[in-house]
Amino acid sequence: MAGLPTLGEFTEFFTTQFETYLPELERTDQVPDELIKAAAALGAFRLTIPREYGGLGLHVRDYLPYLEAAAMGPGAARMLVHVANGLWRPLLQFGTPAQRAIVQGMAEGSQRITFALTERGAGTGRDIETRAVRDGDGWRLTGEKHLITFADKVDYFIVIAATDDRKASDSVTAFLVPRDVEGFDIDLSQRTMGLAGTAHAFLTFTGAYVDDSARLGEVGQGLDVAFSFLDYSRLSLAACMVGMGRRALAETAAYTERRVTFGKAIARRQAIQMHIADMETDIAAGAALVRSVVDLIDAGESFTADAATAKLYCLKMIGRVTDHALQAHGGYGFTTDAAIERIYRDARGFWFEEGTAEVQQLVVARHVLQREAAARVGSS
Repeated sequence: MAGLPTLGEFTEFFTTQFETYLPELERTDQVPDELIKAAAALGAFRLTIPREYGGLGLHVRDYLPYLEAAAMGPGAARMLVHVANGLWRPLLQFGTPAQRAIVQGMAEGSQRITFALTERGAGTGRDIETRAVRDGDGWRLTGEKHLITFADKVDYFIVIAATDDRKASDSVTAFLVPRDVEGFDIDLSQRTMGLAGTAHAFLTFTGAYVDDSARLGEVGQGLDVAFSFLDYSRLSLAACMVGMGRRALAETAAYTERRVTFGKAIARRQAIQMHIADMETDIAAGAALVRSVVDLIDAGESFTADAATAKLYCLKMIGRVTDHALQAHGGYGFTTDAAIERIYRDARGFWFEEGTAEVQQLVVARHVLQREAAARVGSS
């Protein structure tokens, strides 16, 4: 089993070796198998998985710097690390012994799982339109998902489907669906602005049959299964945005030292220095917010609203940081020769992952209103 790599080794792998595959990632929208094997050999997929399942068992505080490092490379890099080190959680919390056994393969990189929640015609909560209907000892799945990551390679999909018509919080159920089920079609034609190599796809279920043993958790626990990943995931994405911001800042500092106008590097000009200062300030604030959520986890406290707060702030932060970076690069930054061009596109994926900004705002606002109402009751 691979031991814990140093942070330097991890950073070097994702910002150099992984990055050399960028032309292939852009052309095929798939990560080559040899690159996945190299990441597995590095230990990238086992960082947070418990030791009894073949992982390294890192605490989230120790893990996040590695995730930030992966996020300094291409978007597919941080997605691979993020997904593998997050999706074992619902399997261990809700899975059967057979489902939990898959986590060992996830640590090794021999088994892969993705999360299938998002739909074109519905939200991502109790209004899910994909249906699961009882059929003997199993279920028939009908419906469609879209923007499902790494659908080209994964062995299983955690599919969230409605199991009754009430549209209540307990109206949805989770299933661990193998990719080779009859009546399950994977359409890899969906391409995205950035995140090359992540192979987003449409999933179509036309009466696909799965045995009841494929159910993940109890009937009606679908949202609980989803949120066992989503809370972690929102914090994880905030950390990724900090890492990507650091890469954007590094590229900007290096370019503005090289770029000379009227006999002076533009890094010496106040207008450019203002961009760099704003970038540094935004990144530092985002990193501090991420650390504050980790403090809550250390204390064993709920962090749902705080993770949403961190994701909301950091997605606005990475937008501002990459805007500053592109502006400081000038016209060169708009060409595919510049790393910032790819970083700029990859950053926009955060607008939609694990809920849009508006979804995060709703989560945060509900928490604030409940907290303030409780405070008023307590003071009366």
